[in-house]
Amino acid sequence: MFERIRKLSGFKKIMLLLMTLMLTVFAFVYAKTVNRVGFLYRNAILVPQEENGSRTYSGKIEGKEAVFTVSPDKTVTFQHGGKVYGPYGVKEDPAAVPQSSELKERMRGVEIRRGEELLFRGGMLEYNGQRFLYEEDGSSHGEGVIGSGSGVVLDENGNVIDPMEPTASVILSLAFGPALTHKGDWTGWLCALLICSMAAVLILFEEELFRWSLRFRIRDPEQAEPSEWEIASRYIGPVLFLVIAAALCVMGLQ
Repeated sequence: MFERIRKLSGFKKIMLLLMTLMLTVFAFVYAKTVNRVGFLYRNAILVPQEENGSRTYSGKIEGKEAVFTVSPDKTVTFQHGGKVYGPYGVKEDPAAVPQSSELKERMRGVEIRRGEELLFRGGMLEYNGQRFLYEEDGSSHGEGVIGSGSGVVLDENGNVIDPMEPTASVILSLAFGPALTHKGDWTGWLCALLICSMAAVLILFEEELFRWSLRFRIRDPEQAEPSEWEIASRYIGPVLFLVIAAALCVMGLQ
């Protein structure tokens, strides 16, 4: 095998080296990413930690330090960079459950306040690992803003200008214990490994594979000469395989 590699052209040796380096680098990146378990917020993983009786979830969002702090009394505070959101006080109140809803027996009455300001009051339904919120009047609660009078600044179209403002669902999830997760899936790296292995076989055994494919079409494949297109494909193919493998690795990290 080493003799076969030694006889390869410089370009093909470089392609094999690039594939090996890419898989090695992404293996380290995947190991770090998959093992980072925490609360997913704004496409970033915030790692949990106990601190002075409170639970924090910290990490970086858009290059700035981000920390959720959850106190034992279910008060939630969020800090992103130099800006602080909250504190949001969460309290259970059975009377907040919308009585007009058919699901009222399965709901938990909750309310969220910031100081004396009421941000949300209604029912919380937990189903299949998700939380669904309903206003006290029975209407479904959207995720765009915390509620009327929440202090969230909207543009003329009603869109949230400050996307870092946590929603009612996020605040309640943190207060009652969020589901932890991680980014990345080894499937992307394994698919890239398979593709790079196929590319390596095509590079190392290109002549044998070329002759073998001709056995079903011509009488004497050993005497056949590769066309210009065949020769070009032997250079184009490895590059395409490398690009596809790299794209799969990147997608698998999402």
